[in-house]
Amino acid sequence: MIFLRLFHRYRDLAPQLVPLDYTTEPTVKLPYELIGSMPELKDNPFRQRIAEVFSEDGQGNLTLDDFLDMFSVLSEMAPRDLKAYYAFKIYEINRQNLN
Repeated sequence: MIFLRLFHRYRDLAPQLVPLDYTTEPTVKLPYELIGSMPELKDNPFRQRIAEVFSEDGQGNLTLDDFLDMFSVLSEMAPRDLKAYYAFKIYEINRQNLN
């Protein structure tokens, strides 16, 4: 049930891009501009970094899988160690100096 609700949230961001039948177009990516405008992120100063961390391309463009991963980690039900892992990735602004 949660999966369907999140799928519809993802599709509502760009119904013209996201098909109802994913067997024909499984690699759809929504641009960061749409993701960053979501109510959950739009007022967050780290919204772009959050989207970048969860996107496969590192640019903040999210596939449905990326979108589901992001909401899974941000949910209250996510394990604390998983939340901590992503919190460090999000706040790791200067990644070059940490290697």
